[in-house]
Amino acid sequence: MKTVYVDNNATTMVAPEVVEAMLPYFSELYGNASSMHFFGGQVQKKVNEARDKVADLLGADPAEIVFTSCGTESDNAAIRGVLDSYLEKRHFITSRVEHAAVNNVATYLGRKGY
Repeated sequence: MKTVYVDNNATTMVAPEVVEAMLPYFSELYGNASSMHFFGGQVQKKVNEARDKVADLLGADPAEIVFTSCGTESDNAAIRGVLDSYLEKRHFITSRVEHAAVNNVATYLGRKGY
């Protein structure tokens, strides 16, 4: 019997070519890219190369590309970033069907006067 996974909204299988490309970062180049030492610097160089490739693909400036670790972090960065850019705007609209990551930041913002 073949299994069909239909919850790709939550997570999905990683493409084999992505697994292959990432293997060095699980076993050889696993340093903290934010560290000042040589080991971390090697990883930071690779992160910058990836940022350049994504920027080129999107026609963006590399400084506009921000990598996040998960959807919750991405949601928070996007929402807070927009609100921090428009300080005079104090409204944030969402609905009950929104993901908990968005509703949680909405609740937080509500306590802050939004």
